[in-house]
Amino acid sequence: MDDEEFRRRLGEIEKELVNPNSELNVNGLLDGLVALVEDLNYPAIRSRNKGVEQFLHRYSRAVQKVSKCRMRHDDFEVVKVIGRGAFGEVQLVRHRSTKKVYAMKLLSKYEMIKRSDSAFFWEEREIMANANSDWIVQLHYAFQDHRHLYMVMDYMPGGDLVNLMSNYDVPEKWAKFYCAEVVLALDAIHSMGFVHRDVKPDNMLLDKYGHLKLADFGTCMRMDRDGMVRSDTAVGTPDYISPEVLKSQGGDGYYGRECDWWSVGVFLYEMLVGDTPFYADSLVGTYGKIMDHKNSLSFPSDIEMSDSAKSLIMAFLTDRTERLGKNGIEEIKGHPFFRNDQWDWGTMRNAVPPVVPELKSDVDTSNFDDIEKEDSPEETFQVPKAFAGNHLSFIGFTYHKEYQLLGSDRSQQGKTDPPDEKYKQLEEKLRLMKAVRDDLQQKCTTLSNDYERVQLEENHLRHECRELERTMVLTKHELKEIQRKYEMELDVHRKLETLVKERDRQLDIEMQNRRESDNNKYHVSERISSLEKMLSEQKEQARVDAENASKIKKTVAELQQRLNIAEQNYSDANVRYSDILSAKQNLERDLLNLQTALEQEKNTRVHVSSQTEELHERIRLLQTELDHTISKERTTNSELQKLQETVMMLTKSKNNVELELKAITGKLENEITAHKATIDRFNAYPKEEVNLEAIREMQAKLDREKNEKQNIEAKLLAAEKSKNELSLDLQQYKHQVATLQNEYRMETEKSRNLSLQVEQEIQRRNLMQGDFKSQTQDLVKQKNREKQLQNDIQDLKHEKYNVEEELRKLKEELSVMDLQMKELQDQLEAEQYFSSLYRTQVKELKEEVEEKNMSAQDYAANLRALEQEKESIGTQLQIALQRADSEHLARTIAEEQLSDVEKEKTMLELEIKELMSRHKSDIAKKENTIQMLEESKREFGKKMEQDQMDKDDLNNRMKKLSEEIKNYQNKAVNESEMDKLKKQLEEEKLKKIQAVNKLAEIMNRKEFRNQQPNKKNSAALTELKRKEKEYRKLQQDLNMEKEKYNKMVEKYQRDLSETQAALYEEGQQRNRLQMELDAKDSEIETLQQKISMNSEIISLTGSSEDSIQCLDTSLTSIVPSPSPSPDSHMEGWISVPNKQNIKKFGWKKQYVVVSSRKVLFYNSETDKQNADPVLVLDIE
Repeated sequence: MDDEEFRRRLGEIEKELVNPNSELNVNGLLDGLVALVEDLNYPAIRSRNKGVEQFLHRYSRAVQKVSKCRMRHDDFEVVKVIGRGAFGEVQLVRHRSTKKVYAMKLLSKYEMIKRSDSAFFWEEREIMANANSDWIVQLHYAFQDHRHLYMVMDYMPGGDLVNLMSNYDVPEKWAKFYCAEVVLALDAIHSMGFVHRDVKPDNMLLDKYGHLKLADFGTCMRMDRDGMVRSDTAVGTPDYISPEVLKSQGGDGYYGRECDWWSVGVFLYEMLVGDTPFYADSLVGTYGKIMDHKNSLSFPSDIEMSDSAKSLIMAFLTDRTERLGKNGIEEIKGHPFFRNDQWDWGTMRNAVPPVVPELKSDVDTSNFDDIEKEDSPEETFQVPKAFAGNHLSFIGFTYHKEYQLLGSDRSQQGKTDPPDEKYKQLEEKLRLMKAVRDDLQQKCTTLSNDYERVQLEENHLRHECRELERTMVLTKHELKEIQRKYEMELDVHRKLETLVKERDRQLDIEMQNRRESDNNKYHVSERISSLEKMLSEQKEQARVDAENASKIKKTVAELQQRLNIAEQNYSDANVRYSDILSAKQNLERDLLNLQTALEQEKNTRVHVSSQTEELHERIRLLQTELDHTISKERTTNSELQKLQETVMMLTKSKNNVELELKAITGKLENEITAHKATIDRFNAYPKEEVNLEAIREMQAKLDREKNEKQNIEAKLLAAEKSKNELSLDLQQYKHQVATLQNEYRMETEKSRNLSLQVEQEIQRRNLMQGDFKSQTQDLVKQKNREKQLQNDIQDLKHEKYNVEEELRKLKEELSVMDLQMKELQDQLEAEQYFSSLYRTQVKELKEEVEEKNMSAQDYAANLRALEQEKESIGTQLQIALQRADSEHLARTIAEEQLSDVEKEKTMLELEIKELMSRHKSDIAKKENTIQMLEESKREFGKKMEQDQMDKDDLNNRMKKLSEEIKNYQNKAVNESEMDKLKKQLEEEKLKKIQAVNKLAEIMNRKEFRNQQPNKKNSAALTELKRKEKEYRKLQQDLNMEKEKYNKMVEKYQRDLSETQAALYEEGQQRNRLQMELDAKDSEIETLQQKISMNSEIISLTGSSEDSIQCLDTSLTSIVPSPSPSPDSHMEGWISVPNKQNIKKFGWKKQYVVVSSRKVLFYNSETDKQNADPVLVLDIE
């Protein structure tokens, strides 16, 4: 069944697979598979996860096949190393199959992961791969292996503009040409949506025709919809950085493409003046001049510069809101500085550059400095113990410009497409060239073969066609020159002779003059060749000087790189050092002991073992102290429960007393009412009837009642008093319970903190013990343990064998018993009595057999448990070995980095001194060569005068030819003859322009200018100026590094002092907490005594509920004794010596609290409740 929707979805996936800019491109998917296999193919990762093992088993061979079939470094032949940087190097290579020459950039994956904040390889790859401009270096291939990233791009044999400015004095005409090409190159970058941010002569390269191309796109950043970028870091070279980019350091920088036009202004100023406009001895001075550019920008009076050049530089070096180019490139193109009659903006690529590199071969590297071979070993990724994903960041980096995977259909379509008319014209021109010049046959055939071969891919075809057009232009020039000479010598002479017979004699004279001019031309060429030979000698001397300068630059770059590495290593070491110092003061003494033990371990191992035992003992003491704290918490909890029970009993007793008080008051009221009734009855009787006996009885009864009333009132007062006292005691006990609960919470919190500190101390001491033990000792111990386990396993196997033997014997016995049972069954009728006994015996034997079986199963289970324990011990052994390796490696790396930092610091100082001495010796050598050059100045001056005379002769001949043409025009010659004469005139003009350009190039060479007689000692001054500039840069870099180093030292010293102060404060805090803990122990002991005494009192109160008299005595005894037992707790004032000399300083009083375990000293009695003790003595 045909599913169109499914086919459409698959078609979308196929488009993504074929699209080279898609994340799902087939090259990216292959990169991901290779990266996963390389990141997972380690023993530590494979052993932990079965899924990883299965994945590697399935895809390892396939990935190996993919790596062999894809492009790799072996496909290229390395010719020479032409550059080296922080992340790798640049090699000149030749493809083994196509024999084409490329520049290959190698980037170390390890260095880019290590310094990921400064690695921008993705932007560089994207720009060079997607750029379709003649002003940008093109990327042909990008691939990778487990160590490097490789980018194969166009080789620029002309070198960079720094090399050109060092070899030539750049006139304004040249600066105009190169500045225009830089403007077009930056416009190509901006049109792709990027800002370069690091435009400088080092990043401007010249191709084999002398045209400029832009390179090094590692600092590029993509613009947003408004054409702006946002960055908080100042990126670029200090001399070329713009004010708005400089302001973005540490803030929110927001700027656009106008920052690149600022760099163009600095570049133009440097070409015309010879130095950057804002150069200063220090980096701070340079940045200050850039920020104050309105006042600091100036033009030297000794340099000739046009007003339009000054206007363009000032338009570039201004505020971003007023800067030229902020509204587009058209306003830059319209500036008067770029007006000329030799080229325009549209045909600049076809114009003849001021300097065309003289190349001996396609692998000529004369315009590049010699790079010394690097002997230091290259760092690579370490073997990880867990999944690290080191290669995941580079997935999708692979790129092929000439061939795309799964793109065969497109190439076939390209074959069937008809060629363009432009290509047909090129083929026709090539055939004409074959017919005209036989010596170009081979070149035309190779070009046609190249044309047919590269027709498969459109982008490569365009590139080749551009090269063919350039070569055709050159060959057409050569053909025109040959035709001109031939026609001038033969055809023109023949036609002029037939048409104008009356001018025969004049033509003869003209031919004679032409022959003489040819001879003069030959002599001129000989003189120029001799002059060029002498200039080549001087150029060789200048090359030696340039090599010395490049070596100085290289050494400075290496020093900078090494210093950056040293700073990184030093910062890492100091971070680890600050982490170590952040431990508490109670661990600092042990840490110092452990460090000294680590140093002494190289000489003796016995001392290390003793230190280890001492650490174990201290850990055990801390553990016992923790257990003691936990037991104290438990006792405190039990005491709190007892206090709560006591409070409950007191409340019950209070309620009983209140009930008794109510009963007594009721009884008293009843007695009072009865007494009143008796008095009333007594008053009712007549007085005469009352005898004296009754009166006495009533009086006695009244007295008794009064006494009883007084007793009852006294008891009532006592009960009220006891009630109040009980209520006060109850409140006091409640307050004490609340305080005890708060103290219990505080103590529990402190115990938790102490337990955490103990655990941290145990962990840290375990880590420090791992530093003491070497890898070999641990390995020997674990091997011994493994051997012991193997012996145990062998013993268990032997026991298992014995158990199996016993089981076999039991089975044999069981079979015998079964036979006996059968015999007993045969004798069952005769011996019924004994059969029951035998049956019971058989049952007992079966139970024993089952017990034996159960014991055998238990033995087997124990054996399996032992095997599992062996496996767990093996894994723990591996983990312990890995942890010991990592900790030992980290410590050794930190120590080596600290020593390397100091060593590299001294090496830097020595190298700088050596550079200074070398610089002085070079100056002395240059002064000696000046004297030698003075002698050859006069000869070159004479030759230059002769060349000038020859040039004048050529101009005169040109004038004569122009007059002759005018004469022919006056004679109304044919139009064809006039066209030929015009062509001859144009060719003569072109030849004159080329000769003038060549002469100007020779004149602008610095070594030639140094030989002019009218500029005495200018060579020495120029060389001295260049050396002074390099010296200033070196001195500036040295001052910067010294400032960085001093700031780093101050920072680390400040961190060290802060850490020491924090440790001191922590130690003081620990002492205060210890004092407070001792004081709380004493208070807890006092409270325990009070609680025990109160519990005794309450027990007495509970036993006296039946008797009021006992209640009275118990209530009177409830009041605590003012002084506790002297055996358990004492406090009071004591006199102690003020200082050691008692006679001089006397005694001082201190308040002392003595408990069963400690003696606490206070300055006053109030400090006991409000402050910590000043001294604590352990009685134990």
